[in-house]
Amino acid sequence: MTNYIELGQIAASAAVDKKAGRISLLDVRGLTDMCDAALICSSDNERQSAAIADAIEERCKKVAGLKPYAVEGKQVGNWILMDYGSFIVHIFLSSVRDYYALDSLWPTAKKIVIEGA
Repeated sequence: MTNYIELGQIAASAAVDKKAGRISLLDVRGLTDMCDAALICSSDNERQSAAIADAIEERCKKVAGLKPYAVEGKQVGNWILMDYGSFIVHIFLSSVRDYYALDSLWPTAKKIVIEGA
């Protein structure tokens, strides 16, 4: 079974391959009941957002054998949420990420080093 940090590394690697920007992998255990870790990244346009989401979904399925429980926002592409249970992915257009400032919700979260980024 892949843990949330390993799954985060797998997803982050896929995001890096699709040229996602401002990639943050946060350990949010004890800070929220939603998940244990969150990957937050940015894209330049809706098409890139969808490509990042597709790459993450494909890589997580291939490497860890896991599919997301749900994917929201892929049709629009300005904010895509992928729910893997204890691990979630947020893919934002840069302007939308700046507006919502999701990173600031957990200022004390431990930042996990992303291998290869």
